[in-house]
Amino acid sequence: MSKSNLSIRISFLRSTSLIALLPLVCFLMSLHSVGQPLYAQASGTTQVFGGNGGNTFSDPVIQTGGRVTAVQIQHGDRIDSVQFTYSLPNGTTASSARHGGSGGRSATFQLDNDEYIVGLSGRYGDTLDSLRIITNKRTSQIFGGGGGDRDFQISVPGGNQAVGFIGRAGDYLDAIGLVYMPVQTLQVLQTTLAGGGGGSPFADKEVAQAARISEIRVRAGDLIDGIQAVYTLSNGSVVEGVWHGGQGGRLNTFRLDSDEYITAIAGRTGNQVDSLRIITNKRTSATFGGRGGNRDFRLDVPSGYSVTGFAGRAGSTLDAVGLTYSSSSTYRPARRINWPWQRTN
Repeated sequence: MSKSNLSIRISFLRSTSLIALLPLVCFLMSLHSVGQPLYAQASGTTQVFGGNGGNTFSDPVIQTGGRVTAVQIQHGDRIDSVQFTYSLPNGTTASSARHGGSGGRSATFQLDNDEYIVGLSGRYGDTLDSLRIITNKRTSQIFGGGGGDRDFQISVPGGNQAVGFIGRAGDYLDAIGLVYMPVQTLQVLQTTLAGGGGGSPFADKEVAQAARISEIRVRAGDLIDGIQAVYTLSNGSVVEGVWHGGQGGRLNTFRLDSDEYITAIAGRTGNQVDSLRIITNKRTSATFGGRGGNRDFRLDVPSGYSVTGFAGRAGSTLDAVGLTYSSSSTYRPARRINWPWQRTN
């Protein structure tokens, strides 16, 4: 075989190999394009403070999209044990291993929805004698006793949050540090509001990752009494959002198809929300409420954004209404991709 023919054959084999790999390359690119991470988030650990007793431990990094919701503490004259509670992206709750013994009395430090742990402080000797939890919003009470001969303070690097403990433990908590990872923030915006100034303000901003709005519940008579978004998570389970407003009127349910999402709302207002229609990428709902009000309104979310819930003002009725939205594709139903090599009927 001549050198020129051999070169042509090698070039052909290389090109056909690349073509064979194209589906895999496209698949990996598609995972990134729909927001599925290809790599785990960077994490780290702080310095550990305390004694040398017990056995070493380290909590694993939680699933992307999960968050710490509480810290369980057993304490008396010293810190007996600590344990994290997590909210996972599929809406379930999980707990880390308990580090230490079961003595002392139980205490729970509950975090707000927009709160995360950034550090710890306390005192120690041979074991951990006292502990305080430091968040982005506040510092907890002192857990434990008045012993110990050394103070300590632990801080995670800026832009990070604590997601686990590291240290040593046996019958007591002997030493402690933190496992941390970057803070995961989702910027949730809201439209202007239509309606009056009564009631108290609200906004649906804490929505589980990979959730989509699958149902809207509206109580209405001559006006809109209350409203609620219902979400379906990636595992198929259903989570009810917060109810905004009162329980008067009759209950109406507007269910969305699996490939449907809200793009706008419209209706009429006066001092309250008198009527409401829900507008999706496929249709417009029936009109809920009455015929009152002296102002028409329509509120659209910007193109490329997805509705995450409602904003407004409410008391015994719905006084004002708007939409919360995010640029994340998490809240919009995933687009089905038919690859060229897949047969469709």
